[in-house]
Amino acid sequence: MNKRVILGMSGGMDSSMSAVLLLRQGYEVIGATLQTHTEADDKNILDAQKLAQSLNIEHHLIDCRDDFKKEVIHYFADEYLNGRTPNPCVYCNQTIKWKYLLELATKLNCDYIATGHYVRVIQENNHFYIQKGIDSNKDQSYFLWNLSQEVLSKAIFPLGQLKKSEVRDLASELGYQNIADKKESMGVCFLAGTDYREYLKKLLKEDHPSFQPGPVLDLNNKTLGHHDGFPFYTIGQRRGIEGVANGKCVVKIDPVKKALIAGSRDDLYTNNLVLKEYSLTPNSTLWQDREVFIRVRGYDSVPGYQGTIAFCNEGLDVQFNENVWAVTPGQSIVFYQDDKLIGGGIL
Repeated sequence: MNKRVILGMSGGMDSSMSAVLLLRQGYEVIGATLQTHTEADDKNILDAQKLAQSLNIEHHLIDCRDDFKKEVIHYFADEYLNGRTPNPCVYCNQTIKWKYLLELATKLNCDYIATGHYVRVIQENNHFYIQKGIDSNKDQSYFLWNLSQEVLSKAIFPLGQLKKSEVRDLASELGYQNIADKKESMGVCFLAGTDYREYLKKLLKEDHPSFQPGPVLDLNNKTLGHHDGFPFYTIGQRRGIEGVANGKCVVKIDPVKKALIAGSRDDLYTNNLVLKEYSLTPNSTLWQDREVFIRVRGYDSVPGYQGTIAFCNEGLDVQFNENVWAVTPGQSIVFYQDDKLIGGGIL
């Protein structure tokens, strides 16, 4: 009997070609599409259903809109209201996507769960690790640092050994030109390409107290000007802020005072930070008393840094070998040993 696998099908090229590859590898594939929001879902759901029908595979539509709004969208808004910059995709992977896929896999007695992420998974000493994908331009390991061992023990990533260009070429060769021609979805899915500021205004209403004007202060608490609502600004931003000139930028957001703190670019450089919320491999030989690679942005196209990590009274102390600019509260900090993901946390 073939091994049964639940495949998360978004309707895009990556998950669609994952279905084709899994079938060619002899798996019994069951498709599952998560309905997380409204208008942006419709075409993707239809595309996933059509492909499942053409491949003669079972398909399930999982309505998780209420949970998605409560867990991900509220988190997204709350982070900005608290002066931080969220990573909604990281949070969604843990609280929605893999949670629902695992529940369906258990219900349908499936052996594995698969997605179209460009990563790999390996097992060493009874512990599972995410590895970077072969395609450094598409590696998505940064977004999966918080997945549980239960999830990783069942995870399959059919595209981890392939480059994006190879997947697209394969789709064309197999006659799926409509899939090969699909535009890649970028950014936060529920924003649907819109600016997050406009989304927050629509979600929370324009008269929300946090969206009211407030002061722009310098590091000595002197008023430089005023802003149009602190959630609409990010660390390092220079443009569109009254009273901020001569190379100054936002170096801190104070949600209590509803204030932006402005300083020089140099004020945003740091070589250490402390994580209070984190996950780390139990194999301390992979990080203790040795350097690790630290990623503070999502893809390898944005350079990472060498550094060290160690436990401290406040949590996990992270030391960089060089100064790092504009490491932002709310963002994920992820650790690697070579191409192996060994931990991560939220700043």
